[in-house]
Amino acid sequence: MSSANARLINIRLISSKQLASTLVAFALASSPLASWSQDEGVAVKMSKSGICHSASSRHYERVKNFTPYESMQQCLDGGGREPKK
Repeated sequence: MSSANARLINIRLISSKQLASTLVAFALASSPLASWSQDEGVAVKMSKSGICHSASSRHYERVKNFTPYESMQQCLDGGGREPKK
């Protein structure tokens, strides 16, 4: 293998690594969790047990480990369920 080909392969490897790290960073920045701090601006919280809690839910403040959603419908569509009455 010539040194020119070796440099080309190294450039491609570096570019692939940079692309991969850029994609991972973009995916993390684009995730729903990246848009909200823990409780700030979260309309609906889906708990780890899959229950969707709106801000009017009596357990809303207790839910600390959650996936945030902008609406109850999005939470339900995401696999959650409404709290039992």
